[in-house]
Amino acid sequence: MHGNSYTTRGGIHIQRETWIGPYQRDHDTLARTLDDRRGVLLSSSFEFPGRYTRLDMGFVDPPLVFTARGRAFTVEALNERGRVLIPEIGEALGGLQAADLSHCCEDSIEGAVRESDTRFPEEQRSRQPSIFSVLRALNHLFASPDDEHLGLYGAFGYDLVFQFEPTQLRLPRPADQRDL
Repeated sequence: MHGNSYTTRGGIHIQRETWIGPYQRDHDTLARTLDDRRGVLLSSSFEFPGRYTRLDMGFVDPPLVFTARGRAFTVEALNERGRVLIPEIGEALGGLQAADLSHCCEDSIEGAVRESDTRFPEEQRSRQPSIFSVLRALNHLFASPDDEHLGLYGAFGYDLVFQFEPTQLRLPRPADQRDL
């Protein structure tokens, strides 16, 4: 096991422990744990020299969850590790011109992305204010060349595309549907 620390681009000090061992496809314990607790398991048994390597990587009990529906978003601390990060995230998102924060406390941050009335050329549409503006700010806050695995893991919903092009929705969306 190897411990080290580093500081992210946004000024957050990270301490971690890592270990590398021989590849063993034994992730059943983690997979069973994910039945009851939040987390992720990423696995690939494919190997191609110089391009792909076998990989099993996962974790349980992440510190934060980021959810979005339409232009509204929430960052919620799931444990003490997340509560430590909320003030830093609030500061980073509070300085984001594309978003307005409506609620900040020790456990969560809520806000909404402003809608732009500016027309964007095709190649710039993904740079207009959207939930991706918030994701880019979070990515900048946590980015570091010292850790290739620290990141945002989760699912992107199809409805995120509607932030880039005004579209009349024809099907009702469930009230609890998340886009991210």
